[in-house]
Amino acid sequence: DQDNDSLVTKQEIIFFVQSALVILIGVSSSFTHLDGTPTGTDAASVARAINAGTEWATSQVFDALKPRDDKLCFDDFADWYTKGGYQSIPWLELLDLRKWVLT
Repeated sequence: DQDNDSLVTKQEIIFFVQSALVILIGVSSSFTHLDGTPTGTDAASVARAINAGTEWATSQVFDALKPRDDKLCFDDFADWYTKGGYQSIPWLELLDLRKWVLT
């Protein structure tokens, strides 16, 4: 919430989701497909995957909540996620490092 109005813009959610995907793909050793198609691990392919995932995940949130002026309260996002959004973007759970098994 860059302007401290207790609302996040669509762009701020995009940044949040994109940041999560950058982290997860960065630590993943199994990134091999995008939309079911084999993909390279070069920077351009990874960037395309991150952008596609970000666009799709953000659309899931905004299509479900239909906020006015493309702004929503982060609590609304959290509520959407808790009540079923986790089925659309379950990888967000991996931001909780307690759920990682480290050997």
